[in-house]
Amino acid sequence: MPSTSKSNRRKGKTVPKPKLVWRVKPPTRNWLELPSDLMVDILQRIGLKDILENAQLVCTAWQEICKDPALWRVVHLDNTFRCPFDKTKCQQMLKHAVDRSQGQLVDLTLIDVLDHELLQYVAARSSQLRRLEIMYYFVDHGIWSEAFKKFPLLEELSLLRTDISQEDIEVAGQHCPLLKTLKVNQQAMALQNEIALAIAKSLPKLTHLELIGSSIKNTELQAILDGCCHLESLDLRRCTHLDLNEDLGKRCSQQIKHLKLPNQYLESSIRDLLDGQGDEYDAYSDDFDEYDAYSDYYDDCADYYGHDGHFEYSDFIIDGSYDIERMMEMMPFNDMFG
Repeated sequence: MPSTSKSNRRKGKTVPKPKLVWRVKPPTRNWLELPSDLMVDILQRIGLKDILENAQLVCTAWQEICKDPALWRVVHLDNTFRCPFDKTKCQQMLKHAVDRSQGQLVDLTLIDVLDHELLQYVAARSSQLRRLEIMYYFVDHGIWSEAFKKFPLLEELSLLRTDISQEDIEVAGQHCPLLKTLKVNQQAMALQNEIALAIAKSLPKLTHLELIGSSIKNTELQAILDGCCHLESLDLRRCTHLDLNEDLGKRCSQQIKHLKLPNQYLESSIRDLLDGQGDEYDAYSDDFDEYDAYSDYYDDCADYYGHDGHFEYSDFIIDGSYDIERMMEMMPFNDMFG
């Protein structure tokens, strides 16, 4: 049988050529052509250390962008076990960041970095600061007071395992009129009652207050409720000296929109920071995942029943009958911690 191609040629027809597929080569992306404000936004996400040690060394254009004060409006520097490098080097980096901000720094977070001289350095060059978060800083008397006098626009102050005095709170009330959020979170019982009274007297405009681990009693809490009448959120977790079973607890519930009670669950991330359990715990996290689950649940149950180790059968009587389900849940923990 004659082929189709031959018959087509005999009839004077031509066989069409196959269509060509054109492949368009994607354009090469030139990062240097990105708008500078977009590059600033990208570089802010890689962190202070990488900017100073890597990004600014890429090319002249990036070096100029890395000197832009807008890049240094928000600074976060962590020198804990998660980001281990020399503390002196960290402090030098912070000075570079503050200098490059040219007074435009508005948000600063420092974890195990600050010392007395560095606090004064920051305060003298950061009058626009609105948010300050400090972890692990133990100061001499009066150091904070001098700094607060130079932060007139401060709106949020967050201190975790960081010393502060009654006088410091009073000075903050005088020189930081915009302060609305205060977090003074310490290890259990570390916060002095005088500080709570200073908060009540000196910071009447507060809307958010955290006092995790405070040793305050009902009298100090009553003073805070009276003095800080604009409070919307109040965190009292680990404030174990409080008794909120009667009128004071009812007032807290009515006056505060977002209230966290002394026995409510404390997230492991905050608990580790407060108790200093970070590096050792993380090193063995794979081995202790199951134990951590048991431990968290045990803590919740201990808070619920008001015990810290041993449970009696009488603890499970509800309306004259045993709560068998709760009793079965708690049996492993009684064996584990008994």
